[in-house]
Amino acid sequence: MSEGLRGRTLGPERFKALADGVFSIALTLLIIDVVAAAKHVEHGATLTAHLLNHWGTGAAYLVGFLTIFVCWVNHQAVLDAVERVDREFLWVGGLQLGLVSAVPLPTALLADHFTGDDRHTAFFLYGVTFLLMAFSFWALCRTVLRRGLVADEATRSDLSKLNRAYLIAVVWTVLALIVLQVQLLAALVMWAAMFYVFAFPAEFAGFVHARLRSRPSR
Repeated sequence: MSEGLRGRTLGPERFKALADGVFSIALTLLIIDVVAAAKHVEHGATLTAHLLNHWGTGAAYLVGFLTIFVCWVNHQAVLDAVERVDREFLWVGGLQLGLVSAVPLPTALLADHFTGDDRHTAFFLYGVTFLLMAFSFWALCRTVLRRGLVADEATRSDLSKLNRAYLIAVVWTVLALIVLQVQLLAALVMWAAMFYVFAFPAEFAGFVHARLRSRPSR
């Protein structure tokens, strides 16, 4: 294959369309377990008692939905800075979409074991998924910056701030997984904080940048 074809860049529109489709399907798949749990009422049980008995399924759906939706928000934040894409970007972005499409699996495990004896294992698997997702955003930003796929220096500066924020998210998620081995509730609080900052990626990146600039130089 010629060097020209290997180094070819394209507009990001087709990748954006693919990504939106993957996010939409992943969000839709989450509701399947909720529908199944609501339909199969145990013999002799009231609907109210049945739904209360399966509250973990609804909670897992909410966590899964927030995870995917917050990832979509961050995905848009990164892609808004991308002027063109190349083959390396497509592979890194494709692997990230693979993680997005896999979120319904740990969500289903979480729904089945939200309050059971295996809940630590279920939360650990979900936490690993969250860690891989945070790492994928760092890798995607890093690829865009390294390959020069942004339109101008101002956009590059904004994406660099976002990249640092994602690296902090990776470290924070690793710490949450370690804390999980000791105290489940504390780890959940850490993940809830991570959900919050991921919901506002630009503001989080700006906060991190301001804090780093305010540190005294040695």
